[in-house]
Amino acid sequence: MVEETDDAYPQPTQYFTAEPGLCRMAHGGFGRDGNLMPADDTGPFQRSGGRAGTPQARLAGPHGRAGAHTGTTTLPGPVRTADTPLGPGGPYGPEPPLMHGYSAPQVKAWSPDTDSYAPYLRSRVPLAPRIAPFDPTQSRPGLDPRPRLMVLAGDYMQPGSEVEGYPYGVGAEAYALRFWQYADLFASWHGLPLEGHSHDPHPPYGLINLPNPGYTDAAHRNGALSLGCWFWREGDDFSAAVEKTPQGTFPLADKLIAMAGYFGFDGYFINQEVKVSPAQAALLMQMLAYMTRRAPKPFHVQWYDSLSVDGEVSYENALDDRNAPWVASGGQRVCSSIFLNYAWDATLIQESHDYAVQPLKLDPFEIVYAGSEIGKDKFAQVCDPVAIFPTKTAPRTSWAFLGSEMVWSTVEGDKSTIAKQAPVYARERQLWSGPVEDPSRSGRTKQPDPSRPLDPAGWDGTAHNIVEKSVIGALPFVTRFCTGTGERFFIEGRQVGDQPWFNIGIQDLLPTWQWWVRGLSGAPSSAIQVDYDHTLAYDGGSSLRLSGALGSGQSAFVWLYKTALKLTATTAVDLVRQMAPAPPGTASPTLRVWLVFQDAAEMEWLTVTGTPGVGWSRWSAPLGQWAGRTVAAVAVSLAAGPDGAPGIALNIGELRIGETAREPVPATPTGFTVDRAAISDNIASVYLSWKFVPNGVAYYDIWRRTSSGRLWLGRIHDGAYCVPLLARGTDGATTALELEAVSVSGRRSPATATTLRW
Repeated sequence: MVEETDDAYPQPTQYFTAEPGLCRMAHGGFGRDGNLMPADDTGPFQRSGGRAGTPQARLAGPHGRAGAHTGTTTLPGPVRTADTPLGPGGPYGPEPPLMHGYSAPQVKAWSPDTDSYAPYLRSRVPLAPRIAPFDPTQSRPGLDPRPRLMVLAGDYMQPGSEVEGYPYGVGAEAYALRFWQYADLFASWHGLPLEGHSHDPHPPYGLINLPNPGYTDAAHRNGALSLGCWFWREGDDFSAAVEKTPQGTFPLADKLIAMAGYFGFDGYFINQEVKVSPAQAALLMQMLAYMTRRAPKPFHVQWYDSLSVDGEVSYENALDDRNAPWVASGGQRVCSSIFLNYAWDATLIQESHDYAVQPLKLDPFEIVYAGSEIGKDKFAQVCDPVAIFPTKTAPRTSWAFLGSEMVWSTVEGDKSTIAKQAPVYARERQLWSGPVEDPSRSGRTKQPDPSRPLDPAGWDGTAHNIVEKSVIGALPFVTRFCTGTGERFFIEGRQVGDQPWFNIGIQDLLPTWQWWVRGLSGAPSSAIQVDYDHTLAYDGGSSLRLSGALGSGQSAFVWLYKTALKLTATTAVDLVRQMAPAPPGTASPTLRVWLVFQDAAEMEWLTVTGTPGVGWSRWSAPLGQWAGRTVAAVAVSLAAGPDGAPGIALNIGELRIGETAREPVPATPTGFTVDRAAISDNIASVYLSWKFVPNGVAYYDIWRRTSSGRLWLGRIHDGAYCVPLLARGTDGATTALELEAVSVSGRRSPATATTLRW
């Protein structure tokens, strides 16, 4: 795994036969047979474009602000155009919060009080517990739920930059993963320059890059762990990293644990591809065991199959006696799991399974993750995943991806609007749900062709091998189908923001199955198409849209969510929807909500009543008749009458299952203040903070008060937020800012206010 930086070491690619079957040795070092193997020529995946030239605006001091430039602007609010950069920071603003890397000495000296932007780069979303597997509602009944999935990938993939260092910002041209239901572990795969060097032509990179906090928020909301990454750079002093005190402690490990705790993530992916001495290798092993032992659960340390116990770089492509000590040594756990290098086959995978079981006496699905180079081989994997998931016998290990964001990077052309990103998300559905974009019909339709790596027909789909997972196990469950990017923002059906934005940290729980549509007979149906609509939303930046046409008496059934919701006598279901009027001479289709009950895998339905009209309407129905029973899945259906239903256009803006009596209105936030502002040419990045009260609060909304009303500026589950790009407008020398706390069902506190002085 070569770190994706300008100063990686390109060398020729080589293919080789490790055992029966042709596989690729991806990176430099020694192969299983002891022969020196060259490094890959591209690194784990390619990116177009260079590093964005976005120098930071200068601040007057830690709590001051930069001197405002003279002149005025006619911009009425926080608006930008795609082709007009604003201020020195270009489209991202004068100084948005920027992540950076950390050298070993910097890690050992780390404190949040001296780390720039640290309070604005935290994830505060708790890790959600996942519900137990339930075979009858799986898209593939009988699929073994034991294999896990690690996803090692780039995050937002912002244009013109290989340093994805922003947790959120303006602009919709950013990739937001929509398939968290398959991942158990996620790590943002990219190094980060050291602080103050992000925009150097050839910056020094850190030993550690932290996971993007927006991605950590989304991962935690879906029950997946989020990991930081360890990249050792050749030439640095390794002894500083593995320093051991006379008391037996490891200062760097203690600070790595502290950083994970402060920033809110769950461990580290260890990529050590530089040779060290045998003594240093022994200290590294001791340090990792120390960190694994001392860190709070569910802290996870994953080792990449790259270094032998004597400090030599060696890719085993299997779990064996040469690399197993990095997982367990002398009866003591060192790392939580191992990510196998990519040159494996069925024999090596079986050997890895067997070695985990005996002599390690560990669960092979817990500790062995066989790596697939998704970014390189795409849909035509040289090492066929069938070796991990045999067709006629039980799976052997867990699985790992490198470079799954290739669904974005391989789509060329203009991606500045969400409409133009449609090919990206079609390719994403192919990667996760299978070639026909339906997880219930996963599986290749032909053998993979290395000459056509982007042909999904040779790919089974992630859902073919990994069971879909869910965190929907407690009331209330609420979703508004917000994907984490948008071109405008809506609250309670009203547009309140007019600038494009990205923030995967406020992504809703998206449908478990994308997309599983059936007709009345149970056969696959193409009569109704399902997707996210970013032109219309009830809350956030998108809604769920069902469109198409049904013939006379025809129905379409859309599976949405896997759940484990125990109903009470006072539970109700709410649906906020908007449906285009039926053409003259026809009737609107009947909309129903379906509940699948766990006790007998039975289905019950409720008809959504009310005449479709202009705008959003809310329908509610009590579920007390099923009190004590557990809902295992939720679906919706459309049914046409005898005249059919042409021109269907249904948007679902909210789905809620919860108690009839909703939670209390949150208290008014306190301590709301402008910490500082970076200002350039009447454009500001504004740093705000307040007292964070997570209990009863799903998120906080930030507003700008103007003479004509309010404009939405941002949303976060935290006590700090930076408005990346705020134009001075016509407010004069001050701009009024407001903050509201919002409950999970959308109940809003009274607003509190503060003032930005230009």
